[in-house]
Amino acid sequence: MKLQRKLGWLVVVWLASLVVGCAGPGNVPFNQLVNFSEGPATQPMPLYSNPKDIATALKKGGYIIYLRHGRTRYDQLELERNNRLAGKLDINRCETQRQLSEEGRAELKFSGSNFRAAAFPIEKSFSSQYCRARESADFFVDGALPVVDLSGEGEFGTNPAIKGRVQAFLAQRPAPGKNIFMMAHGGIFWLATGWVIQEGHAVVLDPGNPQVIVARIGPQEWGAVAQ
Repeated sequence: MKLQRKLGWLVVVWLASLVVGCAGPGNVPFNQLVNFSEGPATQPMPLYSNPKDIATALKKGGYIIYLRHGRTRYDQLELERNNRLAGKLDINRCETQRQLSEEGRAELKFSGSNFRAAAFPIEKSFSSQYCRARESADFFVDGALPVVDLSGEGEFGTNPAIKGRVQAFLAQRPAPGKNIFMMAHGGIFWLATGWVIQEGHAVVLDPGNPQVIVARIGPQEWGAVAQ
């Protein structure tokens, strides 16, 4: 019995060490990058929460629609971290990165098909260069352009210039009556705005009011918004 308890505590310590090891750039807490839980209560309430109001706003245009890639394989967190530390992470080789889970793909298929059905006016579409973001974007839009400004996960905490580039990228204004679509990561979004976003979720931003959240949309809510 004593041996079982000892082994149990060793497992707990080992799991805790993995969580600490998965802290992101600049020692960003693990839960703020992976987001297994909701964001803190201090984050501003969105201007719109009713699906009809959100749809009306997006059809009118003028917003940044920022999505975090779909749910991923958490068993690959350590793989990506180790590859990054060893200089083996290759943006063009998906096997060196954390990838979407099958549950994530199923969720993206649902939310992406509803997003397409809504036919919101999109001027430009961008994604991170990471495979999970590019694959996620394909469910929502055609031809999203992978850009470095949305791909700074690895160096974000050690290179302040990246933060400024991401903030400027999030502040760009779409053409009148249009929106800009972006698919990227939770880590850079948190460091650029101070807000969290879960995997598969969307945050609508007004580029002229960076401290205002226009709307938050969960993966299962796109159906109601599309109607």
